[in-house]
Amino acid sequence: MEIPKFLIERYKFWKENTFKDYKDIYQQASKTPQKPIAMIITCCDSRILENSIFGGSVGDYFIHRNIANIVPSKNDKGQNIQTLSAIEYALKVLKIQNLIILGHSNCGGVEYSYKSLLDKKNINDFEYINQWVSCLQKSYNNIPNDFSETEKITFLEQENIKQSIKNLCKYEFVDKLINKNKLNVIGLWYQIDSGLIKILDKNNTFIDLD
Repeated sequence: MEIPKFLIERYKFWKENTFKDYKDIYQQASKTPQKPIAMIITCCDSRILENSIFGGSVGDYFIHRNIANIVPSKNDKGQNIQTLSAIEYALKVLKIQNLIILGHSNCGGVEYSYKSLLDKKNINDFEYINQWVSCLQKSYNNIPNDFSETEKITFLEQENIKQSIKNLCKYEFVDKLINKNKLNVIGLWYQIDSGLIKILDKNNTFIDLD
């Protein structure tokens, strides 16, 4: 297989510019263990650039991506051992004290989950995706009936973040860290077209991040 030309061109530009400007940081990073200031669990969506949004430099964030930024419940943990193993490594090995679940607007995974749970006729022939997005069933059940379809999907995007945090806290090793004040779990929802970020507050409500 041949590597696409655009990758070669972009790599060369990065190596001759960005890497050159931060060469000392990269060299230092190669000599010391990583010490991320936060773990970010976010969506595979190519429009979500967490390092740009939060001004990340080399080694700042331990990133895990999956479709619709889901943390499976204990009952569904077999669905994606990768997500749970990434969380375990972040908390037990790297001792990360801030864990962020970053959802977003216009999420294709959430929209597909909504439509497939609404009507089985909308289910496509996906061997793995259907099983994965079925994790959103609990969140889907909480959608208010009087919302428009757009409002329902936005609600599901945000409810999914809430449910993922609930799921996360039911794992014993996570719960222990939270109770010992060694872990701060944060829920964020990012609106792509405006750059707005909403944070889940103590009242379990999303408010604008000032």
